[in-house]
Amino acid sequence: MMGSMTRRIFEWLAMTPFLQAQSPVKTDDRILPRDYASAAPTPVPPQIVPANEKPWQQVNPGLRRKAWFNDRLTMVLLEFTRQPGEKPAPQHYHAHDQMSYVMEGRIKAMVGGKASEIGVGGVFIAPSNTRHGIEMLTDRVVLLDVFTPVREDFRA
Repeated sequence: MMGSMTRRIFEWLAMTPFLQAQSPVKTDDRILPRDYASAAPTPVPPQIVPANEKPWQQVNPGLRRKAWFNDRLTMVLLEFTRQPGEKPAPQHYHAHDQMSYVMEGRIKAMVGGKASEIGVGGVFIAPSNTRHGIEMLTDRVVLLDVFTPVREDFRA
């Protein structure tokens, strides 16, 4: 007979592929320690990518992105356009360290319980597992985000 601890371990292992397929973004109220664990890197050769070679990916109405990857980090150009009746997205967190640079527009940035308005040239930094989010203060906002480790969930 299998002990209850062994049974729980097997149940957890059986769920692991399901959990890995889920988005790494979380919106609950848990406070997790910083997490630098990373999956095995995907080798990426040196590249030069002209601006018109990378198509936009429509994420949802009012949000599109372009994402570039190497084996250790992800860089994402995000374009937000205000939609009628839109409410700010809930704050979230993930295991990735994130830095966001405002290229266009103004936002209210919320990180780790603090909030501040920033515009072009402003940056917010969200360490691993730190709750963060933005609220658009202009009709159009363009951010340049950098994540480490790689945001595999952003690969198209």
